[in-house]
Amino acid sequence: MRKGARLKRAIDLTLGLAFMVFLWPLFLLIAAMIRIDSRGPIFFRQERTGEGMKPFRVFKFRTMIVGAYRSGARLTVKRDPRITQVGGLLRWTKLDEMPQLLNVIAGDMSLVGPRPEDPYFTAFYNETEREALSVKPGMIGPSQIAGRDEVDMYPEGVEDTERYYIEHIMPAKLARDVAYVRSATAWGDLQFLFGGVLRVVMSQFKRSFFARSRARLALLSMDLGLIVVAYVLANFVHFDWQLPEKAWPYVTQTLFWSVILKPLVFIYYGLYQRATRWVGRKDLAAIVKAVSVGSALVVATTYFSGLQAHSRAVFIVDWTLLIFLMSTLRFTVSHVLSGASRAAGSGPYVRVLVAGSGHGGEAILRSLLEDPKSRYLPVGIIDHEPHRWGALIHGVRVMGGATDIALSASTHGVEMVLVSLSDMDPSVVRDITEACKKHEIAYRLVPTLSDLLSQENAHVVHGSVLPQEGSRV
Repeated sequence: MRKGARLKRAIDLTLGLAFMVFLWPLFLLIAAMIRIDSRGPIFFRQERTGEGMKPFRVFKFRTMIVGAYRSGARLTVKRDPRITQVGGLLRWTKLDEMPQLLNVIAGDMSLVGPRPEDPYFTAFYNETEREALSVKPGMIGPSQIAGRDEVDMYPEGVEDTERYYIEHIMPAKLARDVAYVRSATAWGDLQFLFGGVLRVVMSQFKRSFFARSRARLALLSMDLGLIVVAYVLANFVHFDWQLPEKAWPYVTQTLFWSVILKPLVFIYYGLYQRATRWVGRKDLAAIVKAVSVGSALVVATTYFSGLQAHSRAVFIVDWTLLIFLMSTLRFTVSHVLSGASRAAGSGPYVRVLVAGSGHGGEAILRSLLEDPKSRYLPVGIIDHEPHRWGALIHGVRVMGGATDIALSASTHGVEMVLVSLSDMDPSVVRDITEACKKHEIAYRLVPTLSDLLSQENAHVVHGSVLPQEGSRV
């Protein structure tokens, strides 16, 4: 082993072990979140090509449903429905890659180096590009930083993601990796490691992110205010509107943990992915569950941080007030946007996608969920407006546009698409129906209410692969 390689291995082993010792509590927390969120193993292990074309199995926290790679492309696409709720958070923060420290300690990877690649794609490397395989792959490197938002590089609507990756994304990535291999030094690696981590953290917060998420961030900010108001008010109620001086240390410390822990729990339970235009029973249940878990964490934290004398009655009043205030806020926003909403129910049998998230799509969705005799189960929503993607309507997620139908259908076993004609232009309807025909998915066009009222015998149009079953959905 060359002197430079020995030095790099010593740095990898020393820092890798130090990071593991420092981060093991976070490992346990993430592992628990993954097991609670979805069934399946904590770690995802997949073969990668290492130094000298030697294969190895990389460690990552599992971020997708079990069997995800049997129901879609090797590459993750935009709004990929295979990603779990916790998985989306782990991918956004890049915490899903932390277990690669185990690969570093084992000697399969380095802290700094080219990104480890799937053997399927390394088979397409030319002679120059194979230089990237002459060193150990790394947890962080030029492509992990410059190409950290790789999923956003795919044009909207691209269907063959693997081909686009090989032809348009992979060459630029490999050019960066080869340039790194030719100029790598131990000192440069250290600069790359700590400077790169800082750049990855800072890159989470982009102008486009704030523009796209301003409504959700506004709701989160209002909830932060309600957390403070509910807790302070609970203390004043408990102490008969005269807060004693000895209570202030308890109040300030507990309030600190409340504004730190509760928003994280709210994000986990998807409170900011739910469309505020329609608020129903499932949304209120999510608020109760999130506030209950958040309050329990705050109680546990205050107890183990030496505040055992804190009044339990204050926590009960705070829990009640916060649920009331957050529910009232959402009903108020809902009333301002679209009027009062009805609660959602459930129904079994045929798994369907609803195309359209406007008034027509919401009416279809609500009708299917409320009818106890319905034989249709909505598992997702398709919409042409990008700002609605990822939102929840009555607990059902908006999964993307027409190009996402095939993957959504494959992942969730969709048998039919119900297209709301009142929500979309004819060109969008045509794109959706053509996608259904191409992938042999049954579809029905659901007319507007005015069209139904103007025809004595209204007909529902069926896809060519579905026999006539009647005139109503």
